[in-house]
Amino acid sequence: MLWALGAYFALSIGVGLWGRKRTQGTIESYFAASRRLPWPLAALSMVATTFAVDTPLAITEYVREGGLAANWRWWNMLIGGMLSVVVFAPLWRRSGVLTDSEIVTLRYGGKPATLLRAVRAVWLGIFINLLILGWVQTAMRTVLEAFVGLSEGESYFLLFLCTLITVAYTLLGGLWSVVWTDVLQFLLALGSTTLLMVRVMQKVDLSQIPPAAWKLFPADETSGWGLLTLLAFMGVQWWASWYPGAEPGGGGYILQRMASTPSPGAAQKALALFQILHYAVRPATWFIVALASLVVLPDWGDAKSAYLVMAKKFLSPEEQVLLLIGLAGAYMSTLSTHFNWGASYIARDLGLGEEKGLRAGLWTTLLLALWSVGITPFMTSVAGAWNFLLESGAGTGFVLLLRWFWKRISIWSEIAGLIAPMVGYGLFSWALEIPFPQSYLLTVLLTLTVVIGVTLLGKGTPEHQWKAFQTQVKPGLSLQQMGLWVLGVATGYAILLGLLLWLQRGGIPTLLLAGFAGGLLFFWLLRQQTHQ
Repeated sequence: MLWALGAYFALSIGVGLWGRKRTQGTIESYFAASRRLPWPLAALSMVATTFAVDTPLAITEYVREGGLAANWRWWNMLIGGMLSVVVFAPLWRRSGVLTDSEIVTLRYGGKPATLLRAVRAVWLGIFINLLILGWVQTAMRTVLEAFVGLSEGESYFLLFLCTLITVAYTLLGGLWSVVWTDVLQFLLALGSTTLLMVRVMQKVDLSQIPPAAWKLFPADETSGWGLLTLLAFMGVQWWASWYPGAEPGGGGYILQRMASTPSPGAAQKALALFQILHYAVRPATWFIVALASLVVLPDWGDAKSAYLVMAKKFLSPEEQVLLLIGLAGAYMSTLSTHFNWGASYIARDLGLGEEKGLRAGLWTTLLLALWSVGITPFMTSVAGAWNFLLESGAGTGFVLLLRWFWKRISIWSEIAGLIAPMVGYGLFSWALEIPFPQSYLLTVLLTLTVVIGVTLLGKGTPEHQWKAFQTQVKPGLSLQQMGLWVLGVATGYAILLGLLLWLQRGGIPTLLLAGFAGGLLFFWLLRQQTHQ
């Protein structure tokens, strides 16, 4: 297996060297591809980044514990994602920002905004980024030890080597190298996981899958995936919580890709294609393996490793090599994006200027790589890190959405929206030990109360600042946009549920055909909206 990884590493470095030829010595060139990134590449890069090595393992864990219904934890984010496509993507691109922290000074102005921008840059670019990198590194160690059979020391050494290769090509070509390796890595990862799905479908009697596992609407609260949990996800989470890759209104590395496209219309199309691939098409390859594991491994205790055990049972040695390369690609694509994206905050948002900022960004890229390996032994729970991100940002989305449209939202509203969820998370989840989703809903309620109070009692944004912001980004809402949003959400869920019906029953479900037809109509209407 290791020889194949070596060949893949050499190819990645080659892509990095090619990307170097397209990168000039500026922050925008290095971190935003000189705003010339074609929208299909931007979309594929987004999908590749979210296809981390831990994703199929986590999906298998969800399905084994709560059936398909457990995936509403992240399926719900399609609602907010499509809202970002229709409403917020063009606003972000017209703003001209490179990072989501940068919007703070454009929106509010003044010294408090400059300080908050710097604080957010360090918080998101370093602390939160390392938390995400740590769980990705931990997942790759699981693959190397459980799938390849390496010892703890051997896996850690190979992890360090993979990280060095990844940071090397990231440093060489900046975002251009990241994006092109993302495309290669995504195709390898999707191809290898699809192969595993096909092999499982050929050899497992899928009619033996417990009917409860196919259910999409949970009703058993004792399983942890009951109706109250579903309501928390579908009714609240998609607009209330900051979560990497699904920020309310857009943000993070998703914004970086949109900011790198040539126009607002290109940003919209990139984000729309990402939503369909991310929520509907890509995960179908994992669901069938996860469901079949309930038949093949009914008493398997470690839910996370069940996906890897299925791969060892149903793939030939040569095919296992292909899956390893695919998972390594998924792993490295996530690393490279987070190295580049995290460093962009330091380069852009600390007021260092062009030359010093770019130099600081390059050093930060290297340090993030080294730190991510260093913290890996201390990452004991990936699920715990996910829950922390979900609950510590509960309610923040209220500010992130309304700041585009409501003049009274001020810099103090934004600060309150950052601090209140932390207080709520510590109070309800830790001090009072209230279980999820009750703790989550209480944190959202606390955050909304604090933010609305600060917004109504404090001073709004100065008139000149608000007018300048509106002139540049041109925010607005219309019934046409709301209708397009509903169509986008319906399209995404129709394709997703249609694919699940196809996996369960065979044939081509009418729902799947309707989803594809809706998708064509959605993209046509989106294009018409762009040209208006």
